[in-house]
Amino acid sequence: MESNDNLISIQDLKVHYRSVGGLFGGFKAVKAVDGISLDIKKGETLGLVGESGCGKSTLGKAILRLTKPTGGKVIYKGKDLTHLPNSVMREQRKHLQMIFQDPYGSLNPRMTVGQIIGEPMRTFGLTNGSGVEELMETVGLSRRFIKRYPLEFSGGQRQRIGIARALAVDPEFIVADEPISALDVSIQAQIMNLMERLQAEKQLTYLFISHDLRAVRHLSDRVAVMYLGRIVELADAKDIYKVPLMPYTQALISAVPVPDPEIEAIRERIILKGDVPSPIDPPTGCHFHTRCQYAIQECKTTTPQLVEIKPRHHAACIRISPQQPMIAETAN
Repeated sequence: MESNDNLISIQDLKVHYRSVGGLFGGFKAVKAVDGISLDIKKGETLGLVGESGCGKSTLGKAILRLTKPTGGKVIYKGKDLTHLPNSVMREQRKHLQMIFQDPYGSLNPRMTVGQIIGEPMRTFGLTNGSGVEELMETVGLSRRFIKRYPLEFSGGQRQRIGIARALAVDPEFIVADEPISALDVSIQAQIMNLMERLQAEKQLTYLFISHDLRAVRHLSDRVAVMYLGRIVELADAKDIYKVPLMPYTQALISAVPVPDPEIEAIRERIILKGDVPSPIDPPTGCHFHTRCQYAIQECKTTTPQLVEIKPRHHAACIRISPQQPMIAETAN
């Protein structure tokens, strides 16, 4: 249910694609996003993590209607974005922007930096000129670069251009889709620090999509874990890293390196068996049961719901309950 604290309320959102499948052809549904309900609170950073192919980017694009949802709702300030006419949705895009993963492919190589950053301003009839130069300085780029082209910049500088473009229309909400994955480690920290500073200065709300759990831990207030189109765990960042409930989340966090070499040498890692199933033909019941060491027969037939196990900590697992918040034994 939408509350006054929520900027975005996602309700049973689905994105299904038609795909040719099977030995004799025909069409099957690829359930990239499979019935997700999620609230994003005003002013927070919600981290979204999961393995490649789990539907993270599709969810981010569906929220902004860059990808058309198959079903469900995305509520922003009382408006259902999924059913707005294109002309009305166009006006909402001033408030909802995206930072793309690829700083090389997301910028038009035929446009100068000034043209790229200024294009959203011109589209919505906002102030241009000095506003572009001020935005460049805000993201750490010199005004002298305004007539240069993207090919003249490094990856980190290009991502700063992409951030400035997203900020050009003064949005409230930004989907940051793997914004640091294509950058060197030394540059990643600079971009994360920039995003933190901009959030504080402009009261931004982020959906931060990444497979880098260290970056998500650094930036996020809450973390949602996604597996094969579904959210399987949701909690405050400090809680989900300290006491992950879902076996899948436990495995993800166990793979994050620890800076202390002595602890790193002795700590136990959880190695998942098998590969991620295909979203064209996902397992029945709990999608994770084919790789879960705790799976029982009922996991194959029962679809677990995302429920609150502890205060502000939700998980989707039939073997976890508020009365028994941890899995106690391994199934035979």
